[in-house]
Amino acid sequence: MNTFVLAVPSRCIGCRACEIACVDAHMNSDMAQAMEQGQPFSPRLSVIRESGVTAPIQCRQCEDAPCVKACPAGAIRCDGRSVAIDAELCFGCKACLAACPFGAMQVGLVNLEKETPVAYKCDLCSGHRADPACVSVCPAGALSVFSNEALQKLSSSKRRETARLMAFDGN
Repeated sequence: MNTFVLAVPSRCIGCRACEIACVDAHMNSDMAQAMEQGQPFSPRLSVIRESGVTAPIQCRQCEDAPCVKACPAGAIRCDGRSVAIDAELCFGCKACLAACPFGAMQVGLVNLEKETPVAYKCDLCSGHRADPACVSVCPAGALSVFSNEALQKLSSSKRRETARLMAFDGN
């Protein structure tokens, strides 16, 4: 199973610290130069507000990733930990945007040497940090990293709690 970041919308306060941390974690000289030239602020997750609920939307690192199947260039692949994009192969066709069920894919200029926009998304800060930057900075604790082990632990804890409640209720 791929590792992914999961948000708890009821905890999100909409501060956008996760977006800033994401851009900072992926900041390179190309991106800094692009932002100085007026290119848009491009985090790999998006905080949305809808019907009074605020939550960051980002790649769920799907195991059977629709974006991988939709990419005609073979630029998106699953590397065993996450879904990764090879910007050198991507030509910005946006097929992955249409295929992503979470709306997590984006297309933009991420490298000034390559003038065509390419796809980008959450990469779990792979190669940049031990843990995703967004999780580290969230002041409300709304973001958590989930791996197979973490999901097993959560599932086990929920089963124990359900059994305890059923025993308490006499059911």
